[in-house]
Amino acid sequence: MKYLFILFALMAQSALAQERVISAGGTLTEIIYALGKQNTLVAVDQSSMYPHQATQLPQVGYYRDLAAEGVLSMRPTTLLALEGAGRSQALKQIEATGVKLIHYKKPTSVNELLELIKRLGTDLNAKQKAQTLITHITKSLPGKVKAQTHSALFLLSANERGLIAAGQETVPNLLFSYAGITNIGATHSGFKAINTEVLAINQPDFLVAPAHVVHSLGGKQAFCEQPTLRLLKAAQTCNLLVMDSLLSLGMSPRIATAINELNEYKAHL
Repeated sequence: MKYLFILFALMAQSALAQERVISAGGTLTEIIYALGKQNTLVAVDQSSMYPHQATQLPQVGYYRDLAAEGVLSMRPTTLLALEGAGRSQALKQIEATGVKLIHYKKPTSVNELLELIKRLGTDLNAKQKAQTLITHITKSLPGKVKAQTHSALFLLSANERGLIAAGQETVPNLLFSYAGITNIGATHSGFKAINTEVLAINQPDFLVAPAHVVHSLGGKQAFCEQPTLRLLKAAQTCNLLVMDSLLSLGMSPRIATAINELNEYKAHL
């Protein structure tokens, strides 16, 4: 009986070692690392920028535009796909080869983030670590600041074509609400163009932008000098908080860190 038990244990370990997972979505990848299940990963998508170790893995393109050939070349057993992953035809082709495809809803609230962690914990056989992570996030999350003392504008894009700002029902708007910051872009939902003349009247105290956008324009000073921002005093003085892209755009286990960054920045204005 003892030897039979050992045999079953070895078989289970062997099956686990053969698991080859691809994560399509930076939020999923970050949670997988937080759960200590990164040893199952054989590839990630281009939005998987945290932790740094994830960027060292092979990439299969951007999660919204996956190609079947790139994914299947990694010989995965499982593809974990965040809501919005595609193309749909590519996903059907991948699933038709026998790859297990698991879809996850993109979290837009703290409760949805905790639910995602719980579900991933179940799917990856890491329930206890998932509960520990949930407890950590819950305890570290600061309470919402009741009084709004500052205003800010989160910019996803700033170029000659105009400004794309985060409105309601976005992660930046949620972070602002926790930090007691009025979102100047809350006149619309999602990420949409915002009128520069309106901003000239409703001047934000500071600007926030994801790191990949700022770096693509040549850095912080170059971002502030974009002609479309010339009417904003915050741009003229370059009061710009550059945030980690995944931290500011996706619900992350580091949500408390994101809120604290906003609180610290506004405290020094």
